[in-house]
Amino acid sequence: MLARFTSRLPWLRYASTRAGVGHSGHLSQENLRNAHDAPDVQPGLSHKAKYLFDLNGFLVLRGALSLEEVAAANAAIDVHEKDELHERTGQLRTSGLYGRQSIALAGDGTTGRKDMGGLLGWKDPHCSPFRNILCHPSIAPALIELLGVGYRLDHSPLMIAQEKGSEGHTLHGGAVTESGEPAWTLAYQFQHGKMRNQLLTVGMQLSDAGPGDGGFCVVPGSHKSNFPIPPALADLADPELSEFVYQPELYPGDVLLFTEAVLHGTLPWTASHQRRTVIYRFAPAGSAYGRGYLPEWPASTLEGMSDAQRAVLEAPYHPRMNRAYINPEGSHVPAKAREAFKIEFDEKVFGSRFF
Repeated sequence: MLARFTSRLPWLRYASTRAGVGHSGHLSQENLRNAHDAPDVQPGLSHKAKYLFDLNGFLVLRGALSLEEVAAANAAIDVHEKDELHERTGQLRTSGLYGRQSIALAGDGTTGRKDMGGLLGWKDPHCSPFRNILCHPSIAPALIELLGVGYRLDHSPLMIAQEKGSEGHTLHGGAVTESGEPAWTLAYQFQHGKMRNQLLTVGMQLSDAGPGDGGFCVVPGSHKSNFPIPPALADLADPELSEFVYQPELYPGDVLLFTEAVLHGTLPWTASHQRRTVIYRFAPAGSAYGRGYLPEWPASTLEGMSDAQRAVLEAPYHPRMNRAYINPEGSHVPAKAREAFKIEFDEKVFGSRFF
């Protein structure tokens, strides 16, 4: 079923995974001093998709998930919604900070956003639609392109729901902090022909978000800004600034990718149906923002996971340190064995296999 859908996705481009192929002028792996620095995987976004992400700071993968996958995810949420969906009220409201509520983002002034966690730890089959996102063959090539080989889950997935009249969320993220310092932990960089994101959000769209419905919004290109956000833009209080805020149309089965370095937020929900989006945040192999993996992910999250899914949940460390990873097809690639003589020496020096 997945193969049938991935073959129709124009943003997807699989490159060769054989060593030395597809890198004109590059040394093949057997000639590298340290083969661990060149995992046998190549990223797979089309030139058009890479251009759009670099230009805007976000990208929509249209139809990345089948309607069957969307239906399974919604059915699982329906089962857990009554007891596990929590509304944000009082100080938890997202339409303002420190008691200063944005008029433009307040919605009806009463209805709050609703959040649901724990999706990866639900009993099978309810966990499956959400675990599959970790190494989905329609999404993995983009994550490898934007985060590098060995990408990892940084935050526990979160289902966000909005009812009609629900408040929005002040614009946040961005390349520069409010104090004017570079936001290194959210940084977007382009170097040596490669894009890298310190924190990348993946949104699994489970309901319509058509024109004017509200939901996710973004200031395209702001991931390259060099100045702090004007407060009036964060609150959508200045019409001259608000005209640069864009709400992309999203439909069930679409997957939204955006760098946390791009300025983004949520518009009040105006549609009569419930908004449903499941967000994941991923990081490069050696980076971390969250700490949900400490001391380890919950046992319910790990129980029954495939080797590929467990590889995405590994703690942050570089692939050369015997890290398993995911290839563009979403399959598990075992860690490359470290040379025995190096392990033996490190055990003498540090008393352990890894330092």
